[in-house]
Amino acid sequence: MLLKAAIAEESMARFVSQPPLRRLRDMPKVVVIGGGLAGIAAALAIADEAESNEVILLEARSRLGGRVSSVKDPKSGIELDNCQHSCFRVYERFFQLIARAGGHANIKLQSRTNLPFMQVGSGKTAVLKDGRLAPPNHMSASLLNFPFLSLKDKIAMRKVVKELATMSEQEMADIDNLDFRSWLIERGQTERSINRFWGFFVLAALNTNIDEASASLSAFLFKRGLFNDPHAFDVGAFTSHLSDSIHPDLHEVLQEAGVDIRLSTTAKALLWKEGCTGVEISGEDLDCDAVVVALPHHLAARLLMKDGAPEEVLTVAELAARLEYRSLVGIHALHPKPVLPDDFTFSICVDEEVIQMLFNKNSELDAENLPIEDGQWISVPVSAADKYLEWKDEEFLAEYTRVVKGTFPETWNEPQTFKVIKTRKATFAATAGCAEFRVAQNVLAEHRIHLAGSWTDTGWPSTMEGAVRSGLLAAAGLMNIEWNPETDWKRWPRPPQRLDDEWKTW
Repeated sequence: MLLKAAIAEESMARFVSQPPLRRLRDMPKVVVIGGGLAGIAAALAIADEAESNEVILLEARSRLGGRVSSVKDPKSGIELDNCQHSCFRVYERFFQLIARAGGHANIKLQSRTNLPFMQVGSGKTAVLKDGRLAPPNHMSASLLNFPFLSLKDKIAMRKVVKELATMSEQEMADIDNLDFRSWLIERGQTERSINRFWGFFVLAALNTNIDEASASLSAFLFKRGLFNDPHAFDVGAFTSHLSDSIHPDLHEVLQEAGVDIRLSTTAKALLWKEGCTGVEISGEDLDCDAVVVALPHHLAARLLMKDGAPEEVLTVAELAARLEYRSLVGIHALHPKPVLPDDFTFSICVDEEVIQMLFNKNSELDAENLPIEDGQWISVPVSAADKYLEWKDEEFLAEYTRVVKGTFPETWNEPQTFKVIKTRKATFAATAGCAEFRVAQNVLAEHRIHLAGSWTDTGWPSTMEGAVRSGLLAAAGLMNIEWNPETDWKRWPRPPQRLDDEWKTW
């Protein structure tokens, strides 16, 4: 933390000793590097705020969306999500971005929190859902009847729930160097509650095993998600494959806002002369007044480390390069006949290391977006999947068959398509101590560089919400706008509320 603190202190000292940055409306050109959610949010916010200025968005791929994307199965021709993605009502800035693009029809949201669990072989099922009590006790009734934990487990959990619900930001920051399992054990949590409750949510939301997960980010997850607003953990699903849900509407609204979108274009280097003065792309140098680097942390580090960068920029790049990654595996099985019941949306699989959850894509996708007429599409996300990256498809199929056939033997039929998609660099590793390597979006503002990406210091784990927040924070810093990310981005529509008829119900 000392290195990061020294950078922040030095940067702030220089910043306050100089005249304020010019308002963006005095800047003719901004280049945003990276067309994921962070770069999209930054580019659109800048263009909305200063309509007369030129904003160029560079994206190396042929579609916007970054790691929220689909890949085409070469055998079936079907577009498959790189991994199952869910969103939650607490993703307020993400929903603002979708609403700004008029993409309300692209997402379905639960009308109330409903988190189903099932155990293979035993026939046991349960649902955690919100009730009438005020937070943090709004799930108490369903948790009291939760069959996968004993009364001893639940009694021990009560004190920790209260502590997490009332924890301050500083108290959370102070435990970043601890792993969450150790923190829970210190507070008398049982092994069963750690494995079946605390550990699952950490694994799914942080893409990191509880044994190594930052206690700070884990505490944030429970405080902000499960134990705060009773609506926060309402689950959302996309109504088409990811690229179709993200790219078209956001591409259109960026163009309408005047953003010059350049797809299949890679930023090769930053241009330096008393600060960053532009970006080198193939066959052209783009001169500009400010750059937003909205790339995954290893690519951001590589770009910032190029020749000519000032020492402070190199130090920030070194911090970013020290962040680790965790992988994701997405499994897609298309069955000729339905296996899961019609009312099955998704379920958490208790005590399963590989087949951690089952999603019924038929319940998510609009009818016109289903690739099979009479069958069923089942999706499985495998979080923190590094140890499974060398597995063959046959090994995943064996585990999938054991779990699904073992739970639904009467309706089981072999999948006609079975596809495994591995993403090695899916999210930054939310491990104990990772906060040291997450820098503020505007720490390099004096060099005319602003940073965006879920890996930057948003206070959030690596999520779609964290990515959008980072882009807005970078844009706010570049434009000298004071903005609290806990409040709406004022120029964009408000996020969805329960019973909001502009959004579909799942």
